[in-house]
Amino acid sequence: MLPLIEAVEWLLSRLGVLSGFATLLVTLIVVTDVAGRSIFNAPLHSATEVSELLLVALVFLGLAGAQQKRQNYAIDVATRHLPMPLQNILEAFGYLFCLVLTVGLAWFSTKQALSSYDRGEAGFGIIAFPIWPARFILALGLWLLSVQFVCDILRFLTGNQRATGPDDATIGSHE
Repeated sequence: MLPLIEAVEWLLSRLGVLSGFATLLVTLIVVTDVAGRSIFNAPLHSATEVSELLLVALVFLGLAGAQQKRQNYAIDVATRHLPMPLQNILEAFGYLFCLVLTVGLAWFSTKQALSSYDRGEAGFGIIAFPIWPARFILALGLWLLSVQFVCDILRFLTGNQRATGPDDATIGSHE
């Protein structure tokens, strides 16, 4: 079971890295648009729309990787002083609650993405830029986060918690 979990988590972490490249692309698009607008008086058409799509990819494809490395927000002021068995129960409940919530959001987001695709939903601008790809990326990111919560639950139940080393520790980490 653990090799399967690790393989899934490896894939999810690579998608998180890939989402980071969206930052580079957004930067390049904005710089090109600003330079073209100010130097040549020729803006890059659809730069805003493409940047918005990339920002959705940046955020939602990186959610699972952030959860995997425990870089999402956590508030443990009330729980860190509780007995360890109670902390474990609350952690398990937290994983289960987040899984149910994320699956619900992913389900409704998927339905919305399919509806958007069927309607050919597009934004207003010089070019009718489709909105449905961003909706699908959002839904995909939520489904991937759900998969990561399943991995977290399986790790918790089998006692194979993810090792966190100095590379994973961050300022303000709840570890």
